[in-house]
Amino acid sequence: MFEKVFIIAEAGSNHNGDLGTAVELVHRAKEAGADAIKFQDFSLHLLVSIDYYGKTLGLDNSWQKGIISNTFRQEWHKTIALEAEKTNIIYFSTPFSLEAVDLLDEFVPFYKIASCDITFYPLLKKAASKGKGIFISTGASYIEEIDKAVQILKQYELPFICIMHCVMLYPASYSSLNLSFIDLLTERYNLPVGFSDHSLGIDAALLSIGKGVKVIEKHFTLNRDQDGNDHKNSLSPEGFKELVNKTRLYEKMLGKRQKIISERESKERIYARRGIYAGRNLEKGERLTLDKLAFLRPNISNGVEKLDDLLDKILNTDIQKGAPINSSMVK
Repeated sequence: MFEKVFIIAEAGSNHNGDLGTAVELVHRAKEAGADAIKFQDFSLHLLVSIDYYGKTLGLDNSWQKGIISNTFRQEWHKTIALEAEKTNIIYFSTPFSLEAVDLLDEFVPFYKIASCDITFYPLLKKAASKGKGIFISTGASYIEEIDKAVQILKQYELPFICIMHCVMLYPASYSSLNLSFIDLLTERYNLPVGFSDHSLGIDAALLSIGKGVKVIEKHFTLNRDQDGNDHKNSLSPEGFKELVNKTRLYEKMLGKRQKIISERESKERIYARRGIYAGRNLEKGERLTLDKLAFLRPNISNGVEKLDDLLDKILNTDIQKGAPINSSMVK
C-alpha cells in the first residue's frame, strides 16, 4: 500500500450537509488523482457536551447549528461507498464515537483517528478490534501520548499503523509545522509515517516527501470561496491535482535509498571516464612507468582505476602511441 506516497483528499465536512456535494467530492477527488477520499463521522450529541461546550468557548447557540448542518448522515455511507467503488477511489472516514466505528465497519477498509482523540483509548481499542489498518494523527500530542497510543494499537494484529505528523491549527503557519519531527517519528516507531497538512498551499506537503512520508493528507473542497470554517483551509480540485502531479514528480526525483546507475548513465561512463593509453611508441620488453602513459577519454579498455595493475609490468607486445593498453599486454 505504501510503495508510493498514498494521497488522501480529506473532504471532512466540506459536503455542507448535502449528499450531492459529497458525491461530487468523490468524483472530483478521483479526477485530481487522489488515492482515497475521507469524510468525518460525528454527531452533535456524541461529540460535545451541549451544556458546557459553547459556554466554555464563549459561543452563542449558533455553534450547534453548524455541527448539525455539517453532519455526515448515516444513510449516506452506503451511497458514498458504492460511488467510490464505481469511481475506483478508496473511501474511508474518521469515527468520532464508538458507535461510528461500528457504523463504518461495513463500508471502509481502514480508519483514521483524529488528533483530538489520540487519548480516547476506548475509541482506539474499538477501531483496532476491527482488524483494519489505522491512521492516527498526532497534533497537539506529547511524545508520551503518542507512545501510549501506539502501544495500544500494537496489541492488535493490524495490517498497518500509520502515524500522521500533524499540527492542530487551521491554518497552520509555516513556522509551526516542525517537519523535522517526522524524522523522530520514523526512527522511534519503525512504522509508516505520514503528514496531515493543515497549512495553506502545497509547499509543506511537497517538502514532507523529502522527509520520507508514506502518506499525505490534505483538506479538499469543491470551492474555497464557500462559507464555512474549513473551505478556505482546503485545496480546490485544481490545487489538489497540482499537489498530486508534483508529488509523483518528486517521488521520481527521490528514487530509492541505494545507488542506481541507469543503462543510459552506464554508457556515459565509457565516454566520461579515462582509459589508459600509450603516451609514446612502446616496445615489447619495456617496463611500464607513469611517464610512458596517457590518461584519456574514452575508457574503452582498462580504466585509470586499474593503473596499479599495469605499473612496473613488462610489455609482451609492441604498442603504438595513442593505443589503449589493457592487462593482456603485460606479463
